[in-house]
Amino acid sequence: MDRESMSNEENYCFDVGGYLIVRGALKRKEIEACNEALDQAGQIDGMLGWPAPLREPFRDLLIHPVLVWYLNQICGYGFRLEEEPQLIGEVAGNVGVPLVGGNEPRDPARTYYHQNDRRECQGVRAIWALADVNEGDGGFVMVHCSHKSNVETPQDVLTGEDDMGLTVQPVLQAGDLLLVADTVLQGMQPWKGKGRQRLLSYEYAARGVIRAKGTGPKVQEDPSADELTPEERAVLYKPGYESTTPPPTVGSDGERTWLEDRSKIIHPSIYIKDPNSNIDEKEFYFWDLSGYLVVPNVMTPEDLELANEAIDRFEDRIVVGGELSGGSKSLVGTGRPTLGGLINLPKPYCEPFRRMVAHPAVVHRLNWMGASGFRCGGPTAFCAVKGTSGHSLHDANEPLNASRGYVFQNGRSYCEAITVTWQLRDVNEDDGGFACVPGSHKAQYRLPQGVRSCDDHMGLVVHPVMKAGDVLFFMDGAQTHGALAWTNDIPRRGMLIKYSSRNFNRSGGEMVQPENRWGNLIDGMTDAQLAVMRGPDRDAHHGNVPRLIVEDGKVNASYERTRALYSRETPTEPLAKESR
Repeated sequence: MDRESMSNEENYCFDVGGYLIVRGALKRKEIEACNEALDQAGQIDGMLGWPAPLREPFRDLLIHPVLVWYLNQICGYGFRLEEEPQLIGEVAGNVGVPLVGGNEPRDPARTYYHQNDRRECQGVRAIWALADVNEGDGGFVMVHCSHKSNVETPQDVLTGEDDMGLTVQPVLQAGDLLLVADTVLQGMQPWKGKGRQRLLSYEYAARGVIRAKGTGPKVQEDPSADELTPEERAVLYKPGYESTTPPPTVGSDGERTWLEDRSKIIHPSIYIKDPNSNIDEKEFYFWDLSGYLVVPNVMTPEDLELANEAIDRFEDRIVVGGELSGGSKSLVGTGRPTLGGLINLPKPYCEPFRRMVAHPAVVHRLNWMGASGFRCGGPTAFCAVKGTSGHSLHDANEPLNASRGYVFQNGRSYCEAITVTWQLRDVNEDDGGFACVPGSHKAQYRLPQGVRSCDDHMGLVVHPVMKAGDVLFFMDGAQTHGALAWTNDIPRRGMLIKYSSRNFNRSGGEMVQPENRWGNLIDGMTDAQLAVMRGPDRDAHHGNVPRLIVEDGKVNASYERTRALYSRETPTEPLAKESR
């Protein structure tokens, strides 16, 4: 490779999606050599031990320069082969079985780690495409961003009975290399392609990981000492042997110890699922995994009709704002039309919008998404017409912004900013409107410009299809989101309501002002002193002012703007009165 490290785009894709496609990793001669060897051998596994020269193409793939270059950065130096390579698909009999992977319960021997700009993926599956895999062909499938899931995978998703629209099939060309984190949910579907299915899988692990045993004769030996008790031998075991794979399990009640079935893993938790939490487990799984959630059929037909009638009646109040494509070629268009003040419309037109802000279906979910105490500023109608620009994708988990972040801990979702969008009209696949990057609320790399503009989104951007009456929740601020250009002749009708948590202020307000918060206590204070007497206010990526700067041992207040500010109460000049 002619560069030192993976690009930010590659790092972002693997970090957020849990996979990376390296296009054209194999040359035509390498593809032909593998296919010819497979045809001659008439087998699907054991290829590293086939007679020469049939084995040579597969031994070459074992340490292919492109593969080694990527695995050194994803797994770390010293990675090793964990499972023998094999063809996967119907011929291998692994079609129709439940998906495997997921990050809950956590398996440290397979898990994805990232801290302080250092990444170690403990297991990676390298899949070489020896023939094309077109859209809809079937074969290998996976669930994006599931390598970081904090929630146990619902059984229906594993079996495919209800995959919730999460399962995707990568499109590959012969010669492509697909790298997939071990904890990504993955499996095989029936092959529907016209040509033959030729996906060759190698499984690699980080150097210190203990997982499977080898196949050599020494594996059958037992190195344990006979003079020890069975329990003592169990905790003095040496890994890698038949007798210690899987490792022995020793049980205890605190008074005595005993050997358990080797297949059993004991790892107690102080937590159990709460059957009275009133949380739909599939919704919770989808929310943590993807960063958004669509709840169908929330609006009544009567409210849906009246809300649309209200917008038609007051469409003369629609204001066309700026063009928001941010230089994107695919999102370019005209300014965005919006209609505000809906809860203040005359009756009965205000009523459906007033019912939205504290609707039971919304309140119920906001309580488990981010806890009670949330607030909003009322709904705004997004009324894009054909040709209205998209909104370049923005926000993410990187760089950190705690006031709009997402954290999962002890079975709870802590989301500090949530936007709820009520759909007054259908949103079809090609219409445009809301788009996001599932999994980006856990990103450790900066958003690539190609994804931001959607000009090169690497297959990471999702545009949910929705029906009139559906309600969309998404992590505003934590998740990368935006909108695609509107292409339907029928205008968009989406009602956006931004909710803030009880913990952070995103909207300013008069209580931001020092005199309102403290009264006469601030009389005579300097400008620098007044800066710390303000109430909580929106922090736009540390660009909110005033902020204190230490220069030559003195503290001064700075009013320099670094980015656009959302709070009207943000001052742009010193606040202290001359008399002070």
